[in-house]
Order: sequence, then C-alpha cells, then structure tokens
Amino acid sequence: MIIEEPVSVELSPRGAPVRFIWRGVSYGVVTAPELWFDRERWWLEVRRAPRGRMRSLEREMWRVDAVPLGSELQLDGTFDLAHTADGWRLMQAWDDELERRLFA
Repeated sequence: MIIEEPVSVELSPRGAPVRFIWRGVSYGVVTAPELWFDRERWWLEVRRAPRGRMRSLEREMWRVDAVPLGSELQLDGTFDLAHTADGWRLMQAWDDELERRLFA
C-alpha cells in the first residue's frame, strides 16, 4: 500500500534505520535493512526544472522488515523508507499476514 507520510527514524552508527515511528507507533527493524536508490518524481512537484540549480534526481531508500514495539498488534511488515531533503518518509508498506492470506 502506498503511504507517503513523514516518519521519525532512528539510525545505527552506520546510518541504517533501526527504529521508526509511524502514526504514534514505534516499529523495530528485525532484519538487515536493504539500501537502494529510487528516482525522484520531480515532474510531479514542479512544471520545469529550475534553471542553473542542480537537483538530486535520486533518493536514498531503505527496505526494512519491522514489527510494532510494545503493541498488542503482532503483525510484522515490510516498509520502504525514503531519506529526502525534507527528512524521512514512509513510502510503502506490505503486511505479511495479508500476503499469507492472499497467496497461501
């Protein structure tokens, strides 16, 4: 599911996400985060690229498996976190329980 909402992210000493807070719930990363890069969709934000100013066309993305911490909800999921110039955003989420029901 596409989310695209701001989140607070806590990083390891090496700069990888270890925890994030989304909608007031703290999630802990339970597997090694995967770093990848995605293209910025600048054409959705501005009509023309600003003349004479370089704009980054790629953004740092992290795919993490995480579980809610201190919550009765015990569903884990996979999340795509984007590190942008404006901070961190949760871009997408996949719920493992839903996937099990759909593809079992």
